[in-house]
Amino acid sequence: MRVFFRSFFVALGKLRNVIIGLLLSIVVGVIIFQLFYPRTVGSYYPSNILDSALATMSLLLAMEIYEFPHEGELIIKLLYIIYPFLGLALVGLGIIEFGMFTFTFRYRIKAWNEVIAKKMKNHTILVGAAGNVGTRVLEELVRQKIATVVITKETERHREDIEQMLEHPDVSVIFGDAARSKVLNMANVKSARALIVVTNDDMLNFRIAIKAKELNSDIRTVIRTFDRVFGQKVTEIYDIDSAISTSAITAPAFVAQTFEEGIIQSLRSKKHKTDFHLTEITLKKDFTPVDVEFLEETYNVTILAVNEEVHPEVTDQVTAGSKLLFLGDLDSIRNIKARYCY
Repeated sequence: MRVFFRSFFVALGKLRNVIIGLLLSIVVGVIIFQLFYPRTVGSYYPSNILDSALATMSLLLAMEIYEFPHEGELIIKLLYIIYPFLGLALVGLGIIEFGMFTFTFRYRIKAWNEVIAKKMKNHTILVGAAGNVGTRVLEELVRQKIATVVITKETERHREDIEQMLEHPDVSVIFGDAARSKVLNMANVKSARALIVVTNDDMLNFRIAIKAKELNSDIRTVIRTFDRVFGQKVTEIYDIDSAISTSAITAPAFVAQTFEEGIIQSLRSKKHKTDFHLTEITLKKDFTPVDVEFLEETYNVTILAVNEEVHPEVTDQVTAGSKLLFLGDLDSIRNIKARYCY
């Protein structure tokens, strides 16, 4: 029932232009009737605004309450000639618009997504969600319950991904070219907190980010790049917050996981100019118990969990057979494994 009423009110919203046209036509008609319909003595004429409104609406429906003013001004005669056609056109447009929305599922879904996007605040706009990287970025945004508007083009190649996005209750999907101001405004870019662009075209990603900055100077922009040098240049020269090269990020992970077991994920730090690796190990059975602070300071690592208990205190004891989840560089990982693992 909620879906029915939601769709009904959105359908009424799609008739806004038709309704405005009808109201303006009625106002103009009332004014013309009041000022120009002949007041011949003894004739039947609209004596007040309500009579004129009824006469105008009747003309729009191709009906006459008052006789055609043969001896009246030209403007009132034109009203009688034009308004039946105008009413037919407005009613026809309204029926077509309402019918398309009500009976065409695809059209209804698009319209509803546009309405939802316009109401969003502090949301994230994602461009390129139908690709491999974009799909995973969207999954992460949804997992973290971040309000998201996706801008994508309808293509047969990514039809399945698009269908899944349309069915997701927490994601609004806008179809169009994200490099156009009109489409970004449909995604309510002026109220957005962040923009993520992950298409396969470096220049397109750059253009979209710049366009978004023009419309909202406070929005945080993160773009995907294949050319690492290009990414560095655009972040240095232009007002783009971050340019991420997926190949540069994955390279350390490939190397680290090739030579070291237990590495789960790899992170690159610009500040420290090194790579940190999220690693899980199991301590050997003859391990001498020590506290968390000792391991962190001795091996320059950050222990995130002990036996799946996250955020351990510095005074917590690490005992034989414990499972450690920690963050450190390759040298630290190798030193700990050499000393405390089989």
